[in-house]
Amino acid sequence: MEPKILPDGDHDLRRCQYVTEKVLSAVYKTLSDHHIYLEGTLLKPNMVTPGHACTQNFPHEEIAMAIVTVLCHTVPPMVPGITVLSGALSEEEASISLNAINKCPLLKSWAMTCSCRPLP
Repeated sequence: MEPKILPDGDHDLRRCQYVTEKVLSAVYKTLSDHHIYLEGTLLKPNMVTPGHACTQNFPHEEIAMAIVTVLCHTVPPMVPGITVLSGALSEEEASISLNAINKCPLLKSWAMTCSCRPLP
């Protein structure tokens, strides 16, 4: 599944976190309503980041905490893996973000990786 929140706009990190949590909650409610076997699914969500036009900078650790918090609140523990979209970050920035996600002290019940696509 690949629900994503576009990084267009000037929204801050908290707004993206809020909207991403609402979207993922709706996705998992719908999957549950339709009796989908979650152990056979993978999630490919957006990176929780401020909008491209946001002037405020956030450290990687804060972004990682926002992402993992959203996932902990919404993704059932039986989901085997999550591949976070890079959000058009460079390979280096996406790697730094994934490293911060993996170091985040919140308990994660799924394997996590990052899907990077080359920038144009």
